[in-house]
Amino acid sequence: MNRGPRFALAVTILVATFSTSLFGIVSTSQSAHAAGAEVLTDFPADDFGLWSQSSVYGQDHLGFSEQSKWKQLWCKGWKDPTCTNYDNLFADLILPPCLTDEDRSCVAGVEASGSDKALKPLIFYQESTSQKIAPYLFNGGTTGTQTQVPGGGGLSVWKSSELDASGNPKMYGVHVLLRYIASCPATRQSGACSIVLSDFKGSVYPITLASGTCREFTLASNVCVNSTNFKGDERIALSLRLDKNLTGWIFGRMQNADFAVEPLDTANNRIRIEGDVTLVPELQASVPKSEIANDPILESYLRDFYTNGSYPGNGSLDYQDNNTPYGNGHSVTYAGFLAANTTKLLSVNFDKFKLFTAFEKHLKAYTPKANNNGVNIMRETNSIFWNFGASTYIGNNTCSADKSALQGLVVTNAPIYDKGPPAYIDGSLNYRVAGIHTNVDGSLFRGRYTYIVKSTTARCYYGFSNAPIQATVDVISADNSTQVATTLVSEKNGFIKLQADNFTFSSPTIRVKFSQVAPVMTPTPTPTPTAIAIAKVIPAPVKKSITCIKGKSIKKVTSVNPVCPAGYKKK
Repeated sequence: MNRGPRFALAVTILVATFSTSLFGIVSTSQSAHAAGAEVLTDFPADDFGLWSQSSVYGQDHLGFSEQSKWKQLWCKGWKDPTCTNYDNLFADLILPPCLTDEDRSCVAGVEASGSDKALKPLIFYQESTSQKIAPYLFNGGTTGTQTQVPGGGGLSVWKSSELDASGNPKMYGVHVLLRYIASCPATRQSGACSIVLSDFKGSVYPITLASGTCREFTLASNVCVNSTNFKGDERIALSLRLDKNLTGWIFGRMQNADFAVEPLDTANNRIRIEGDVTLVPELQASVPKSEIANDPILESYLRDFYTNGSYPGNGSLDYQDNNTPYGNGHSVTYAGFLAANTTKLLSVNFDKFKLFTAFEKHLKAYTPKANNNGVNIMRETNSIFWNFGASTYIGNNTCSADKSALQGLVVTNAPIYDKGPPAYIDGSLNYRVAGIHTNVDGSLFRGRYTYIVKSTTARCYYGFSNAPIQATVDVISADNSTQVATTLVSEKNGFIKLQADNFTFSSPTIRVKFSQVAPVMTPTPTPTPTAIAIAKVIPAPVKKSITCIKGKSIKKVTSVNPVCPAGYKKK
């Protein structure tokens, strides 16, 4: 089975490990080159890949530590009796469409831009007739927990109300896949069984329906689904209903993206991912082994790889022609590597930035050939994509490692990029990308990058309050100079969006820095004197007394301005 180049996690666990004792000792003085031999590598942009069907598979170790002795398991479902005993099981479950309001772990909706460039909802058309996996209540044993694992469906087809150039409705294929990993010692003696939702990935792409030979997958009545190419100006939006246990970061191939997460119920979220399709140059390099010595950077990298302990003889790290003097198609010394037949280094298993630097002078854009091995589908495209993948954060920053929610989205058109959130270094969030300087036609390749992060996560990095924050985005070239790039910063619905466009390569760093202005302290005003206080400082009026007479009657009148009553005269 050939899962390696499509899903790195499977490679780590499934491929055979060969110790150096399996190979003959090769003299380090040997420097012969196999006739016509080359060293190859490539950086495909579509390494997210498509699974042709939902599957459950794994291994029974049979008590052996050597992977070559493990029993490989292919299961028709969780309850398949041939898979009762296992050490590891992987469930790759394709999300079916949501057909009712109660459906969960499903595709809730798809939108695509029309001729007016506005997004329009697509209508669910059909689901592929491939193998399905029933939902399953996973029992962790006496000391474990129970976990409800959703069912796996098939790739789905969605129809637009708009017509293509042939007068047929535009159609799109949707592939969203969850991966669950179960561990359960076959003896059930060394601990409880466990299962985790490790990651998920998805893509939307244009398709056509036809009869005859099916290159990819089949609908009812033997209708064949074949992928076609984006034009390059489309915008896509995908809405999903997913378990809240899916946490971490989403990375992908799109541009000018938007991202939203909202609670659907106590156990599920509604996730919406939106963005423009993007061109990603796919790169490959081929160097004759006889010419490696002419490139000191490449030669140093390969020597270090084979001689300084970085190559442990693990067959998952490179693939060679079987006609090699040392057996099994894998060399374990630099001299052996030179003498062996053509070697291909699979970038998915390497530090891509180091591999890129080593081969940079030799990299050229190419289009990978289509491939369908019955398990994985690789489309032949014009390198314009709309896809994404997500995985749990494995770093040590507590702000990014919050497992209570999805933290954000990082997308770029760079061929090589960090599959992790930006690293917090010296007060800035730094994100690395890499690529070649020019397109196939010789034009300058322009990079695009979008980073959307939860507002609370961004504030966590800096210890900020809930007051408004500002951000600046800089693109720093490999020589530490600052590039002129178009940047955008905005905040909406609990997420901060930062975007950098029009930067150039080969290996720039996007640097984001947040700031928060301290709140201005307003002085307490002096109270205005009250009416009572004013009355105390005004002298009281002086009263006077006068005597008034009328015949024999006499009256005394006292007031501020005394006046005698009518008929009386002042004495």
